[in-house]
Amino acid sequence: MPNISSPSLRGYLFIFGAALLWGLLGPVSRYLFAAGVSLIEAGFFRALLTWIMFGTHAAAKRQMAAKKKDLPVLFAFGFVGISLFYAANMMAIDKGGAALASVLLYTAPFWVALFSFFLFGERMTLIKGIAMALAVAGVWGICLDGGPMAGESIATAVLWGLTAGICYSLYYIIGKMFSGTYAPYTLFFWILPTGILGLLPFVEFTPKTPVIWFQLLLLAFFSYSANSFYYLGLRTLAPTRAVLTATLEPVVATFFAWLLWNETLGVLGYGGSVLILTGVLLTILAPER
Repeated sequence: MPNISSPSLRGYLFIFGAALLWGLLGPVSRYLFAAGVSLIEAGFFRALLTWIMFGTHAAAKRQMAAKKKDLPVLFAFGFVGISLFYAANMMAIDKGGAALASVLLYTAPFWVALFSFFLFGERMTLIKGIAMALAVAGVWGICLDGGPMAGESIATAVLWGLTAGICYSLYYIIGKMFSGTYAPYTLFFWILPTGILGLLPFVEFTPKTPVIWFQLLLLAFFSYSANSFYYLGLRTLAPTRAVLTATLEPVVATFFAWLLWNETLGVLGYGGSVLILTGVLLTILAPER
């Protein structure tokens, strides 16, 4: 277990903070949908306002430059990690609810472990394997519980949720590739514009009240803060450890879904939450190599 002053413990705390903030994105999005903002428009303004926040931060720090050789990867990731990810995540929330959309993101540990093995040579230890199995079993326990969903929407929600999960896993890979080279605000200053342009053709703009603008700003601020936290966490944690720790996010989202809309879970759902928490605890307690 990392001692209290170790860099790895600080990394876990950063990932915990990111998970908490990500858990709030679904509830805020639900309010926007109820107010008539489409899921693509919400994703577009989330990306645009987040980019302004990161750009302001990068300009204040005078760290806006990126190496030319890195730009093709960053631009390509912008389309996949922003345009497709935002659209898929918003669709999953709309079709299946905040809780289900959040847990489907966390098929990501499978993808992160696979990519990390080939790209970074990160070995899959027995404890990591057990933690991953517990986390993914917990995710699917919540999914199989069903929640407020029924009928054909479950297939659509699962498809969009799995797409979002693959896109989300790439955040950890790109983050590990560049976290030692760029600060989070510099990285997202270059990533977000292509993602914004990818969403723009599909946006139908609607009139907005001050309350809606506040909710959009809140969505962007949570995204800005969460992304900053998890990139700082990736500086001291391996990608698989980071993504397993971040599986706390669906537990947070489920809690807020219950608190705000009385979306309750059954035995499988609550059992799944316990499995996720156990997997995260094993990840933290596993010895460093």
